[in-house]
Amino acid sequence: MKTVYSLLFVTLFSLPVLRSAAQNKIADTDLMMLPGVHSTTFNATAVYMSNLSYDGRRDATNVPVLMPGATAVFKHGLFVSAIGYWDVNGAKSGAEGLSITPGYMFSLDTGRKFGGNITATKYFITNNSPIILSSFNVLLDGQLYYNGPVKTTVGITYSFDKGSNRDIINTFQVEKDLWLLKTGLLKLNGLKITPAITAYAGSQSFTETYYVNSQVPRALTDPALVSPITRLFPGLSQQQILTKTVTRQKTQEVKQYNLLAVSASLPIGYTLNSWQFTFTPYLTRPFNQVDYSGGGISGSYFFYTIGVSYIF
Repeated sequence: MKTVYSLLFVTLFSLPVLRSAAQNKIADTDLMMLPGVHSTTFNATAVYMSNLSYDGRRDATNVPVLMPGATAVFKHGLFVSAIGYWDVNGAKSGAEGLSITPGYMFSLDTGRKFGGNITATKYFITNNSPIILSSFNVLLDGQLYYNGPVKTTVGITYSFDKGSNRDIINTFQVEKDLWLLKTGLLKLNGLKITPAITAYAGSQSFTETYYVNSQVPRALTDPALVSPITRLFPGLSQQQILTKTVTRQKTQEVKQYNLLAVSASLPIGYTLNSWQFTFTPYLTRPFNQVDYSGGGISGSYFFYTIGVSYIF
Protein backbone atom coordinates (compact mmCIF):
# COMPACT_ATOMS: atom_id res chain seq x y z
CA MET A 1 0.00 0.00 0.00
CA LYS A 2 2.76 2.42 0.89
CA THR A 3 4.48 1.67 -2.40
CA VAL A 4 1.47 2.81 -4.39
CA TYR A 5 1.05 5.83 -2.13
CA SER A 6 4.59 7.01 -2.85
CA LEU A 7 3.73 8.20 -6.37
CA LEU A 8 0.61 9.88 -5.00
CA PHE A 9 2.60 11.97 -2.57
CA VAL A 10 5.14 13.07 -5.15
CA THR A 11 2.30 14.35 -7.30
CA LEU A 12 0.56 16.04 -4.39
CA PHE A 13 3.76 17.77 -3.43
CA SER A 14 4.52 19.05 -6.89
CA LEU A 15 0.99 20.15 -7.84
CA PRO A 16 1.16 23.78 -6.65
CA VAL A 17 4.67 24.24 -8.05
CA LEU A 18 4.39 23.76 -11.80
CA ARG A 19 1.68 22.29 -13.96
CA SER A 20 4.04 21.44 -16.82
CA ALA A 21 4.93 18.04 -15.36
CA ALA A 22 3.12 14.75 -15.56
CA GLN A 23 3.79 13.97 -11.92
CA ASN A 24 2.29 17.31 -10.91
CA LYS A 25 -1.20 15.90 -11.44
CA ILE A 26 -2.72 14.24 -8.41
CA ALA A 27 -2.69 10.48 -8.91
CA ASP A 28 -6.33 10.13 -8.02
CA THR A 29 -6.60 6.55 -9.18
CA ASP A 30 -3.64 5.45 -7.07
CA LEU A 31 -5.56 6.45 -3.98
CA MET A 32 -9.09 5.58 -5.05
CA MET A 33 -8.26 2.11 -6.38
CA LEU A 34 -6.86 0.99 -3.04
CA PRO A 35 -9.58 -0.87 -1.11
CA GLY A 36 -9.70 -0.33 2.60
CA VAL A 37 -7.79 2.95 2.68
CA HIS A 38 -9.31 4.57 5.74
CA SER A 39 -6.37 5.72 7.90
CA THR A 40 -4.31 8.89 7.71
CA THR A 41 -1.02 8.57 5.84
CA PHE A 42 1.90 11.01 5.93
CA ASN A 43 4.69 11.74 3.51
CA ALA A 44 7.92 13.75 3.46
CA THR A 45 9.32 14.91 0.12
CA ALA A 46 12.20 16.92 -1.31
CA VAL A 47 12.35 18.09 -4.93
CA TYR A 48 15.13 19.97 -6.72
CA MET A 49 14.12 21.93 -9.83
CA SER A 50 16.86 23.25 -12.10
CA ASN A 51 14.77 26.26 -13.19
CA LEU A 52 11.42 27.12 -11.61
CA SER A 53 8.65 27.14 -14.21
CA TYR A 54 4.91 27.64 -14.00
CA ASP A 55 2.38 26.93 -16.78
CA GLY A 56 5.15 27.14 -19.38
CA ARG A 57 6.48 30.45 -18.06
CA ARG A 58 9.81 31.04 -16.37
CA ASP A 59 11.94 33.94 -15.19
CA ALA A 60 14.39 35.59 -17.55
CA THR A 61 17.25 34.39 -15.35
CA ASN A 62 17.81 30.82 -14.19
CA VAL A 63 16.25 30.18 -10.74
CA PRO A 64 17.03 26.70 -9.32
CA VAL A 65 14.85 25.86 -6.34
CA LEU A 66 14.86 23.21 -3.60
CA MET A 67 11.37 22.38 -2.32
CA PRO A 68 10.96 20.36 0.88
CA GLY A 69 7.39 19.40 1.67
CA ALA A 70 5.00 17.31 3.75
CA THR A 71 1.57 15.89 2.93
CA ALA A 72 -1.19 14.22 4.97
CA VAL A 73 -3.91 12.21 3.22
CA PHE A 74 -7.06 11.48 5.22
CA LYS A 75 -9.88 9.06 4.52
CA HIS A 76 -12.57 9.95 1.96
CA GLY A 77 -9.99 11.69 -0.27
CA LEU A 78 -9.20 14.77 1.84
CA PHE A 79 -5.58 15.92 2.03
CA VAL A 80 -3.38 18.88 2.95
CA SER A 81 0.09 19.66 1.66
CA ALA A 82 2.75 22.21 2.67
CA ILE A 83 5.77 23.16 0.54
CA GLY A 84 8.79 25.33 1.26
CA TYR A 85 10.78 27.18 -1.44
CA TRP A 86 14.54 27.61 -1.12
CA ASP A 87 16.44 29.50 -3.80
CA VAL A 88 19.73 27.65 -4.32
CA ASN A 89 21.25 30.10 -6.81
CA GLY A 90 24.76 30.32 -5.37
CA ALA A 91 25.44 33.43 -3.30
CA LYS A 92 21.80 34.47 -3.65
CA SER A 93 20.56 31.33 -1.89
CA GLY A 94 17.90 31.73 0.78
CA ALA A 95 14.42 30.81 1.92
CA GLU A 96 11.72 32.45 -0.23
CA GLY A 97 8.55 31.31 1.56
CA LEU A 98 6.03 28.48 1.53
CA SER A 99 2.61 27.40 0.26
CA ILE A 100 -0.24 25.43 1.84
CA THR A 101 -2.68 23.35 -0.24
CA PRO A 102 -5.80 21.66 1.13
CA GLY A 103 -7.75 19.55 -1.34
CA TYR A 104 -10.23 16.80 -2.10
CA MET A 105 -9.96 13.85 -4.52
CA PHE A 106 -12.98 11.97 -5.82
CA SER A 107 -14.09 9.24 -8.22
CA LEU A 108 -17.18 9.49 -10.43
CA ASP A 109 -17.76 5.79 -11.13
CA THR A 110 -17.36 2.43 -9.42
CA GLY A 111 -14.72 1.36 -11.92
CA ARG A 112 -12.52 4.30 -10.94
CA LYS A 113 -12.08 5.34 -14.58
CA PHE A 114 -13.42 8.87 -14.10
CA GLY A 115 -12.52 11.23 -11.28
CA GLY A 116 -10.96 14.49 -10.32
CA ASN A 117 -9.74 16.81 -7.61
CA ILE A 118 -10.29 20.26 -6.18
CA THR A 119 -7.52 22.23 -4.46
CA ALA A 120 -6.83 25.70 -3.08
CA THR A 121 -3.27 26.96 -2.67
CA LYS A 122 -2.23 29.91 -0.52
CA TYR A 123 1.26 31.34 -1.14
CA PHE A 124 3.40 33.07 1.46
CA ILE A 125 6.32 34.25 -0.71
CA THR A 126 8.40 37.35 0.03
CA ASN A 127 7.61 40.31 -2.24
CA ASN A 128 11.22 40.73 -3.41
CA SER A 129 11.67 37.04 -4.18
CA PRO A 130 13.20 36.19 -7.60
CA ILE A 131 11.01 33.10 -8.07
CA ILE A 132 8.08 33.30 -10.48
CA LEU A 133 5.57 32.30 -7.78
CA SER A 134 6.17 35.49 -5.77
CA SER A 135 3.36 37.37 -7.52
CA PHE A 136 0.69 34.81 -6.58
CA ASN A 137 -1.63 35.08 -3.62
CA VAL A 138 -4.20 32.28 -4.03
CA LEU A 139 -4.82 29.61 -6.68
CA LEU A 140 -8.07 27.65 -7.04
CA ASP A 141 -7.68 24.45 -9.08
CA GLY A 142 -10.04 21.83 -10.43
CA GLN A 143 -9.26 18.77 -12.58
CA LEU A 144 -11.17 15.92 -14.23
CA TYR A 145 -9.51 12.81 -15.63
CA TYR A 146 -10.29 9.68 -17.63
CA ASN A 147 -7.98 6.82 -16.75
CA GLY A 148 -8.18 4.68 -19.89
CA PRO A 149 -5.39 3.15 -21.98
CA VAL A 150 -4.02 6.70 -22.08
CA LYS A 151 -4.82 8.92 -19.12
CA THR A 152 -6.41 12.22 -20.18
CA THR A 153 -6.73 15.16 -17.79
CA VAL A 154 -8.35 18.57 -18.22
CA GLY A 155 -8.01 21.32 -15.64
CA ILE A 156 -8.90 24.89 -14.81
CA THR A 157 -7.12 27.31 -12.49
CA TYR A 158 -8.39 30.66 -11.22
CA SER A 159 -5.51 32.73 -9.87
CA PHE A 160 -5.45 35.78 -7.61
CA ASP A 161 -2.20 37.71 -7.55
CA LYS A 162 -1.00 40.16 -4.92
CA GLY A 163 -2.42 43.05 -6.92
CA SER A 164 -5.85 43.22 -8.51
CA ASN A 165 -5.30 40.82 -11.42
CA ARG A 166 -7.35 37.66 -11.93
CA ASP A 167 -6.42 35.04 -14.51
CA ILE A 168 -7.87 31.77 -15.79
CA ILE A 169 -5.59 28.96 -16.95
CA ASN A 170 -6.77 25.78 -18.69
CA THR A 171 -4.67 22.63 -19.05
CA PHE A 172 -4.97 19.54 -21.22
CA GLN A 173 -2.69 16.57 -20.68
CA VAL A 174 -2.25 13.06 -22.06
CA GLU A 175 0.09 10.57 -20.39
CA LYS A 176 0.85 6.85 -20.38
CA ASP A 177 2.38 4.69 -17.63
CA LEU A 178 4.96 2.22 -18.95
CA TRP A 179 6.49 -0.24 -16.49
CA LEU A 180 10.05 -1.20 -17.42
CA LEU A 181 10.59 -3.43 -14.39
CA LYS A 182 8.33 -4.77 -11.63
CA THR A 183 9.74 -6.30 -8.46
CA GLY A 184 8.48 -7.45 -5.08
CA LEU A 185 5.91 -10.03 -4.04
CA LEU A 186 2.96 -7.86 -5.13
CA LYS A 187 4.83 -6.35 -8.09
CA LEU A 188 4.39 -2.85 -6.68
CA ASN A 189 8.09 -1.94 -6.70
CA GLY A 190 10.09 -1.24 -9.81
CA LEU A 191 10.98 1.20 -12.57
CA LYS A 192 8.37 3.12 -14.55
CA ILE A 193 8.32 5.93 -17.11
CA THR A 194 5.34 8.17 -17.86
CA PRO A 195 5.72 10.12 -21.12
CA ALA A 196 3.33 13.07 -21.19
CA ILE A 197 2.37 16.07 -23.28
CA THR A 198 0.67 19.06 -21.68
CA ALA A 199 -0.88 22.13 -23.29
CA TYR A 200 -1.71 25.37 -21.46
CA ALA A 201 -4.07 28.15 -22.48
CA GLY A 202 -5.32 31.10 -20.51
CA SER A 203 -5.52 34.80 -19.91
CA GLN A 204 -2.56 37.03 -19.28
CA SER A 205 -2.86 40.21 -17.25
CA PHE A 206 -0.14 42.75 -17.96
CA THR A 207 0.37 46.48 -18.38
CA GLU A 208 0.80 47.74 -21.94
CA THR A 209 2.54 51.05 -22.66
CA TYR A 210 1.56 53.01 -25.74
CA TYR A 211 2.09 56.53 -27.10
CA VAL A 212 -0.41 59.08 -28.39
CA ASN A 213 0.58 61.91 -30.73
CA SER A 214 -1.50 65.10 -30.71
CA GLN A 215 -1.25 68.45 -32.49
CA VAL A 216 -1.09 71.33 -30.01
CA PRO A 217 -1.16 75.01 -31.18
CA ARG A 218 1.40 77.26 -29.53
CA ALA A 219 1.90 81.03 -29.73
CA LEU A 220 5.55 82.00 -30.21
CA THR A 221 7.10 85.44 -30.34
CA ASP A 222 8.51 86.13 -33.79
CA PRO A 223 11.62 88.37 -33.59
CA ALA A 224 10.92 89.60 -37.11
CA LEU A 225 7.66 91.11 -35.90
CA VAL A 226 9.29 93.03 -33.06
CA SER A 227 10.17 96.24 -34.91
CA PRO A 228 9.76 100.03 -34.50
CA ILE A 229 6.54 99.80 -36.51
CA THR A 230 4.93 97.39 -34.03
CA ARG A 231 6.00 99.69 -31.22
CA LEU A 232 4.19 102.59 -32.93
CA PHE A 233 1.17 100.38 -33.55
CA PRO A 234 0.79 98.09 -30.48
CA GLY A 235 -2.33 96.52 -31.96
CA LEU A 236 -0.25 94.54 -34.43
CA SER A 237 0.47 90.96 -33.31
CA GLN A 238 4.05 90.21 -32.34
CA GLN A 239 3.43 86.42 -32.31
CA GLN A 240 2.86 83.65 -34.77
CA ILE A 241 0.79 80.52 -34.14
CA LEU A 242 2.64 77.27 -34.70
CA THR A 243 1.37 73.70 -34.44
CA LYS A 244 3.55 71.34 -32.40
CA THR A 245 3.33 67.56 -32.18
CA VAL A 246 3.22 66.39 -28.55
CA THR A 247 3.76 62.71 -27.65
CA ARG A 248 2.16 61.41 -24.45
CA GLN A 249 2.95 58.06 -22.84
CA LYS A 250 -0.06 56.12 -21.55
CA THR A 251 -0.56 52.68 -19.97
CA GLN A 252 -3.49 50.33 -19.87
CA GLU A 253 -4.19 46.87 -18.45
CA VAL A 254 -4.43 44.19 -21.13
CA LYS A 255 -6.02 40.76 -20.66
CA GLN A 256 -5.83 38.18 -23.45
CA TYR A 257 -6.75 34.49 -23.70
CA ASN A 258 -4.18 32.57 -25.76
CA LEU A 259 -2.23 29.37 -26.04
CA LEU A 260 0.49 29.76 -23.39
CA ALA A 261 2.76 26.75 -23.86
CA VAL A 262 3.16 23.12 -24.86
CA SER A 263 5.41 20.90 -22.75
CA ALA A 264 6.76 17.37 -23.20
CA SER A 265 8.06 15.47 -20.19
CA LEU A 266 9.37 12.00 -19.38
CA PRO A 267 9.09 11.23 -15.64
CA ILE A 268 11.26 8.28 -14.60
CA GLY A 269 10.28 6.80 -11.24
CA TYR A 270 11.73 4.01 -9.13
CA THR A 271 9.70 2.67 -6.22
CA LEU A 272 11.26 0.69 -3.37
CA ASN A 273 8.78 -0.06 -0.58
CA SER A 274 8.19 3.28 1.18
CA TRP A 275 10.64 5.18 -1.00
CA GLN A 276 9.98 6.84 -4.35
CA PHE A 277 12.78 8.35 -6.48
CA THR A 278 12.00 10.42 -9.58
CA PHE A 279 13.88 12.19 -12.33
CA THR A 280 11.91 14.22 -14.90
CA PRO A 281 13.28 16.12 -17.89
CA TYR A 282 11.04 18.73 -19.56
CA LEU A 283 11.11 20.48 -22.90
CA THR A 284 8.73 23.46 -22.98
CA ARG A 285 7.75 25.73 -25.85
CA PRO A 286 6.07 28.99 -24.70
CA PHE A 287 3.72 30.96 -26.95
CA ASN A 288 2.31 34.51 -26.90
CA GLN A 289 4.74 35.81 -24.31
CA VAL A 290 4.82 39.47 -23.30
CA ASP A 291 8.20 41.02 -24.12
CA TYR A 292 8.77 43.62 -21.41
CA SER A 293 12.47 44.11 -22.18
CA GLY A 294 12.09 44.76 -25.91
CA GLY A 295 15.10 42.56 -26.58
CA GLY A 296 13.17 39.63 -27.99
CA ILE A 297 11.96 36.40 -26.41
CA SER A 298 13.82 33.10 -26.64
CA GLY A 299 12.10 29.92 -27.80
CA SER A 300 11.96 26.48 -26.20
CA TYR A 301 13.78 25.77 -22.96
CA PHE A 302 14.83 22.70 -20.99
CA PHE A 303 14.83 21.98 -17.27
CA TYR A 304 14.55 18.99 -14.97
CA THR A 305 13.47 17.91 -11.50
CA ILE A 306 14.94 15.35 -9.08
CA GLY A 307 12.72 14.17 -6.23
CA VAL A 308 12.66 11.74 -3.34
CA SER A 309 9.63 10.79 -1.24
CA TYR A 310 9.16 8.68 1.87
CA ILE A 311 5.83 7.36 3.18
CA PHE A 312 5.28 6.69 6.88
